[in-house]
Amino acid sequence: MEERYQTFTGLILNISRCIQKIKNCEVEELGLKGKQVQCLFFLHKLEDGVSLTELCDLCDEDKGAMSRTVKELIEKGLVYVDEKSTQKYRNPIKLTAQGQKDAAIIYHKINNMISMGGNGISDTDREIFYKALTKISDNLTAICENYGGKND
Repeated sequence: MEERYQTFTGLILNISRCIQKIKNCEVEELGLKGKQVQCLFFLHKLEDGVSLTELCDLCDEDKGAMSRTVKELIEKGLVYVDEKSTQKYRNPIKLTAQGQKDAAIIYHKINNMISMGGNGISDTDREIFYKALTKISDNLTAICENYGGKND
């Protein structure tokens, strides 16, 4: 058991660190930070925009952190809030023209990194891996819910 724990946590931590480093290095030329990548990625996929609440769920971030990230992206001229509702958190956040260009670059970079990261893994192995990882994630989420609903 100890070896499984050490192997699993070591691999997950290494993968997480690598992803953060790659995100930061790859978007530095655009003047962006790694946290902003997730927002631009999802906004690129969802052309009609999404509310702040939906973006929080997609990016797995709390409202405070996501509000700061969106504010930074607004200041950079990459996103805007389409104020259709008087309820602040329901208004869709959308990409500006420059945001669309930067998001397309990011989307392309992500696809390249996914391809390189999965090099040598068959589609069958990838499917098994994601199924197992999803099960582990679901199990750990259920365990965390027993800790007062906090899985941070």
